[in-house]
Amino acid sequence: MFWGEFEHTMDDKGRVSLPIRHREELGTVVMIGRGTRGQINVLPVALWQSMAQRAQQASQDRNDIDDTVRFLFSYNEAELDRQGRILIPAALRRYAGLDTEVTILGNGDRVEIWSRERWQAGCEKVVAAKQAQVAGDDRVKINALELNL
Repeated sequence: MFWGEFEHTMDDKGRVSLPIRHREELGTVVMIGRGTRGQINVLPVALWQSMAQRAQQASQDRNDIDDTVRFLFSYNEAELDRQGRILIPAALRRYAGLDTEVTILGNGDRVEIWSRERWQAGCEKVVAAKQAQVAGDDRVKINALELNL
């Protein structure tokens, strides 16, 4: 299982070093592709193969998931070098808006690579939404007290 948040830099060739704890579980060959929220996903090969097999079987029965299957089959195989770096293809760097500063997240069964700026903006949205929810709950409590409920 992958977890944690790590800040790394990407070199001018598009390589980024994965955290040591993730390298051991990922292995030396991984599958890399687009995530659905603007991130890049890095999957162990066995997980990708399992997902691909299930998706291919499901798509035989349902035309509405063809785009999802196509998305999954656009993943590329990538090899970690001796320093634990992975080369991120240019098309994926453009898709994720990656620059020099990246954030690497463990997310259960996968590792995600985010533009640090995009990740921070997403975190700020989550915090703002939670604060609004809490503020709304407080108003309900105040209104209930005013009505002697």
